[in-house]
Amino acid sequence: MSGDIVYADLQTIRASHLGHSSPVPRPESHHHRILLKIGCTMIIVLLVIIIMLSIFVIQYKSARHTEVDNESKEAYCNGKNKSGTITSIVSSNPPTAHKPCPNKDWKLHEGKCYWVDTHKKSWIESRNDCIMKNSQLMVIRDFIDMSFLWLHLSHSDYYWIGLSIPTKEKLWTWVDNSSFDPRLFSIEESTPWTRSMKCAQVSRVNIIGKKCEDREQWICQLSSTQQ
Repeated sequence: MSGDIVYADLQTIRASHLGHSSPVPRPESHHHRILLKIGCTMIIVLLVIIIMLSIFVIQYKSARHTEVDNESKEAYCNGKNKSGTITSIVSSNPPTAHKPCPNKDWKLHEGKCYWVDTHKKSWIESRNDCIMKNSQLMVIRDFIDMSFLWLHLSHSDYYWIGLSIPTKEKLWTWVDNSSFDPRLFSIEESTPWTRSMKCAQVSRVNIIGKKCEDREQWICQLSSTQQ
């Protein structure tokens, strides 16, 4: 009888001990928590990288846009062509409204009319031809005139323009009697200085002084009062 009581007590104590013991953690749950932490950390790092890259791209685009605008303004103000040999002074006033050119043989460019003749004559003959067309040999005033040369002339061809040094004079003068501004562009001297009259020829890349007796193509231009 007493043996049965002792056995029952042992069973009770064992059951009580087993009921209050902590379960042994499973290895799979521990690894899962570690992987979950690593995954969250990687997601946060990726989000930070994406945000930083987005900020960098936005700043780069903004800086590039500003740079392009500055380059465009500088090119417009300096009037500098690809070769860098001719520059012009740009008028700050926008071109006024102009009438259409007289006919299709005239080239309309930014409100101005130009006649490019492919025949070859002396400077005097070319000037007279322009007068017969109620115009004048081209007078380069601004960026519009310079851009016309870059767009419509080739590198190799030369054309008479309305710029010359009258006999016994040493200053270049336009056909409308206005003075030549040396800041506009430089003139290359192709012949030694003489007392005879000198005239200017233009190509897309430079302007040279030649003997007025030479035969070359020419460009006529309508002024705003002639259109």
